[in-house]
Amino acid sequence: MAYGKKLTEKEVAKRMTELRNLRTLHANDQTAKISLRAEVKELKAENAQLRQQLQSVTETMLARIEELETMVFGRKPKAGTPAALPKRDTVVRPAASYRRPLPPASAITNEEHYAITTCHRCGHELTDTDTAIRYVEDIVLAALSPDVPHRTITKQTIERGWCSHCGQWSSAKDLRGQVVTIGPVVRSLITYLVVQADQTYSQVVDLLWQLYRFRIHSGEIAHILADRRNSYLPTYEALKESVRAGPSHMDETSCPIQSEQGSGYAHVMAGIDGTPAEHDVVYVLADSRGKGNSEQLVGEHYEQVGITDRYGAYKHLFALHQICWAHLHRDARDLTHLECLSETKLKHVTVFYDQLAAIYACIREIQAEPFDEAKRQAQASELLAQTIALCRQHEFDPKKLHDLKAGILEYQDCLFLCLTMNGIPADNNKAERALRKLVIKRKKSFGVKTMKGARTMEVLLSVCQSLYNRDKDNFLQNLHGLATVSQ
Repeated sequence: MAYGKKLTEKEVAKRMTELRNLRTLHANDQTAKISLRAEVKELKAENAQLRQQLQSVTETMLARIEELETMVFGRKPKAGTPAALPKRDTVVRPAASYRRPLPPASAITNEEHYAITTCHRCGHELTDTDTAIRYVEDIVLAALSPDVPHRTITKQTIERGWCSHCGQWSSAKDLRGQVVTIGPVVRSLITYLVVQADQTYSQVVDLLWQLYRFRIHSGEIAHILADRRNSYLPTYEALKESVRAGPSHMDETSCPIQSEQGSGYAHVMAGIDGTPAEHDVVYVLADSRGKGNSEQLVGEHYEQVGITDRYGAYKHLFALHQICWAHLHRDARDLTHLECLSETKLKHVTVFYDQLAAIYACIREIQAEPFDEAKRQAQASELLAQTIALCRQHEFDPKKLHDLKAGILEYQDCLFLCLTMNGIPADNNKAERALRKLVIKRKKSFGVKTMKGARTMEVLLSVCQSLYNRDKDNFLQNLHGLATVSQ
C-alpha cells in the first residue's frame, strides 16, 4: 500500500477488529499477570511457612535423636576431651575411722596362744619377753565349716484326736501343708535378699547354697514372698494412711509386667521431710501409667500438698500442688546441650537456662531463711513476675523451649507454694530416690512376671523400704519381728 493512500472500509474494519482483539488479549494478559503475581506471592509465603515448619520439625527430630543417643551412649564430652567429674570437697578422715573397735570380752568365742623363745631370724634365745593382744573377727559359713552347726531342724510332734461331737479331727497345731517346711529366719533372709538387696531368684538360690548349704527352689521363693505379703498387708495399709496424713511426693516409672505384654508402671508416694511420715514410702505397681492408679494411691479425700513433676495425671489430683523445680532446671539445662541448634538459638537457650537457674537458686536461698509469711508472699510474687517475663515466647525459641515455657506458664500457680507454705520442698527428688531402688531391680530382673507378683512386690517394697529408712542398722531384725508379730 502506498503512503497516503486511503484505506478501504474493509481494511479499516479488519484493522479495527485486530485492535479490539489485541486490547482484549492485553486485558486478559494483565489480569493473568496480576493473578500470577498474587499466586507467586502466596506460594512464596507458603514456601517460607513450609521451610520454617521443616526447620522446626528437623530441629525437633534432631533433638530427639540426640536425647536417645545420650540415653543409650551417654553424653559426649566437648572438644574431644573426657568429661571432668565434679570435684568433691576433701574430707579428712580421722585415724580411728580406719580401725575396728575392740570387741568386748563376752564376744570372744576362741583364744589362741602364739609362743616364741628364740629369734626367728638367727635362732638366738630371747629375753625380756612380753605379750601383745590382737583380735580377728570372722563369720561362720556352712560351706567352709561343715562340722560347725549352722542349721536348726526342729522336730514337731503334734497330737490330734477325733471329736465325736463335731465329727472332725482336732489337732494341737495346723497340719495343713507339707511335712517339711522352711522356718521364719530363712523366710526373712529371702525377703531381705529379693526385696532390699535386689537379688534375683536364681541368685538367692545360689547364695543360700554357697553360704549355708541350704537348698531351695524358685517356686518356694515365690510362695514365701506371697506369704510374707499377706503378713505385711496390715502394715502396708497403715503406711498408706501415714503418708496420706501430710504433704507428699509422687512420681512414677516404667516397671514391666511380663503377663501384660511388658507394659506396666510403678507409682510411688513418699512423705516429705520434717513430718511424721518422712521415712514412709508406698508403692503401687499397675499395668498402666493412667490417672486412676495415682488416684488409688492418694485415696478419695486427700486434702494435702502434692509435690510432682508436670505429668498431666497429677494436675487436678491435689488440693494444693507444687511443681518440681529440679525437673524444670534439668529440662532447661538439657536444651543447652543440643548440638542441632544454631549458634544464635543455642546462645538464646543458654541465656534462658541461666536466668531460670538463678530463680531456682534464689528459691533455695529463701528457703534457708527463717519463715516469715508476709515476707515470703512478697518474695514469691516478685519471683513469679520474673518467671512470667522470662517465659514470654521469642522468635529464637526452638520447639522444646517453646513447650517448656508454655508448661511453666500453665503451672504458674503451682511454682512458689514452696515459699508461701513452711516446710514444702521445691523439688521432687525424694520420690525419684524412692524409685531408684525399683529401677535397679527392674534392670536386673526385667520387672515382674504376673499381676499377682506385682501385688506382692508393691507391699514388700513399701514395708522394707520404710523400715530401712527408719532404722537401717536394725532393719533385718525389725523385718523379722514384724513377720513374727503378724503370724
